[in-house]
Amino acid sequence: MIDERERLRIAAARADFLEYGSAGAAGVPDVVAASWQRSQSAGVDYATFHVEYHDDIDFDSRLVRCARPVLERLSADIADVPVGIALTDAHARIVDRRDCSNFVGRLLDRVDFLPGFSYAEQGVGTNGIGTVFESGSAISIVGPEHFNDALVQFACTGAPILDPISGRIEGVLDVSMLAESWSPLLHALVKSAAMDIGRNLLLDRNQAEQALFEMYVKADSRPRQAVMAIGETVIMNRRSQNMFTPEEQLAIHEHARFLMTRRDRSAESISLPSGRTVHIRATRILCGDEVAGMVLLLDDNTPDNAGTPAVDRTLPAVDAPDPRTTAIASGLHNPPPSITESRCPAWKQACDSIIESLGRRENLLVLGEPGTGKFTLLAELFHRMYPSGRSIAIDADSVTRQGELTAVDTTTSTLLIVRNLDRLTTYGVDVLNEFFDSLDLDTRNFIVAATLSDTGIESDLPCKDVLANFDQSVTVPAIRFRSVDFPRLVDRTLREIAPERRIRLSPEAMRVLGAYSWPRNMTQLREALHSAVLKRPVGEIQADDLPGYCRSTSTRTLSVLEATERDAIVAALRECDGNRVRAAEMLGMARSSLYRKLKTYGVTEI
Repeated sequence: MIDERERLRIAAARADFLEYGSAGAAGVPDVVAASWQRSQSAGVDYATFHVEYHDDIDFDSRLVRCARPVLERLSADIADVPVGIALTDAHARIVDRRDCSNFVGRLLDRVDFLPGFSYAEQGVGTNGIGTVFESGSAISIVGPEHFNDALVQFACTGAPILDPISGRIEGVLDVSMLAESWSPLLHALVKSAAMDIGRNLLLDRNQAEQALFEMYVKADSRPRQAVMAIGETVIMNRRSQNMFTPEEQLAIHEHARFLMTRRDRSAESISLPSGRTVHIRATRILCGDEVAGMVLLLDDNTPDNAGTPAVDRTLPAVDAPDPRTTAIASGLHNPPPSITESRCPAWKQACDSIIESLGRRENLLVLGEPGTGKFTLLAELFHRMYPSGRSIAIDADSVTRQGELTAVDTTTSTLLIVRNLDRLTTYGVDVLNEFFDSLDLDTRNFIVAATLSDTGIESDLPCKDVLANFDQSVTVPAIRFRSVDFPRLVDRTLREIAPERRIRLSPEAMRVLGAYSWPRNMTQLREALHSAVLKRPVGEIQADDLPGYCRSTSTRTLSVLEATERDAIVAALRECDGNRVRAAEMLGMARSSLYRKLKTYGVTEI
């Protein structure tokens, strides 16, 4: 039971605070005084009570499922205590409530302490839910410690439910009762139950996530070592958080996801957008055939001359007789932002590797997902290095006889680019191998390069029989690993589509584009922006001007039927201003079905 004198003292301090401001809160616990100040600054009216209702809450979420057995056990353990037990989601919205007393339950109903209502601090002031989110720890708010008059009759004890892997607050477990019934023993009980729900969240994760977490814990045991784990979520120890800025952390995350697609282990140094150099030792974590993620050990390896460019990329004069490469080469004099300009470590690394290989005049294989710009990058870098050189491009599926391959010119630096090597036919393999055999090994003016989808390496395609002719290979990253470059890529593409027009993207449109995964990379980005420009030829492109698939984060290719359904869902959400309940009614489907499809298609918030 709370001491009556203490409650009267807090009540007097609350009255002084409301009349005189923060000076009146002397002697009040710091966490309560800070909450009063936040509530007042947020414009909460202590005398008027209003709770916001949300009708788009998922009441069968992973959190609710993991909490259900704990709530049932807790309800049974305190069945004789006059309390109400509530569970909220990560936005302080109540998703479940269990009453151990009908009398207390009726009183809680009067203050809308019900599923769907939000008890965020900025809405209702100091309370045992919203203040837990703000303080990040378990807390009890008893009687006059509440900011709003309507809640002063209650006492509530809330504890955060933490995701054991990410450390994020996934929700709050709260026990509420009348103020005179409160006991300090409830604090430990609620905190323990919240920890049990957190453990259930860990058990609910699949084996792959647990394998990644276990390896991260082992790596984090090393003293003074910056460690990150990259999977469905990102985990960083304190040293890595302190060592790198948020922008640098993002660059490292994206580079790790790029490495994850290529190899099991890696040790390399990369340049961050800030100019710093970091040495990465990366290990890919597998669980059966599934890639769980990657654990990184990070060391600052910045040299004293950090920031000095490793490669001279000045703009030379060019000469390229092939029509496709001529357009790239001649455009270097009056270009949009160059494709080689980048702050992405993986892209800069690929550029430097291509330059080194071309400088040694080695036959080069450039790998990457379709649409990443492999061909354009090769041609541009070659003509920067060899201003008087020439470049020729040929599609691999058109190689049917050797006469179609350009004769060797020993006097001029020449680059032959075989595009889409994975499309090479069996006969084309013989032709290309004969061409390589005909090259004079003493003639180093002729370089052969080829582009190949990285999926072609894993497939049993004819092109495997020509790979022995290449000296080096370089992999270029996909757009989803280049978020630091994304605004530049959008600007470059808009200038290519409409070079003379004043077109820009609204912040919301840029956010939508940045959240999409771009499975077809630059090809798809160009299509999306071209579609938007057709709807809005000049001015500021809005999010609604973009194709519906830009609202999706799914990385797999959808069938025509799935894509049509996804676009219909996006259109309904737009029409309903993001209200999922109304959108489900409009589409004629159950709300649970809509939630499932939103997750399947990776549709982001509208």
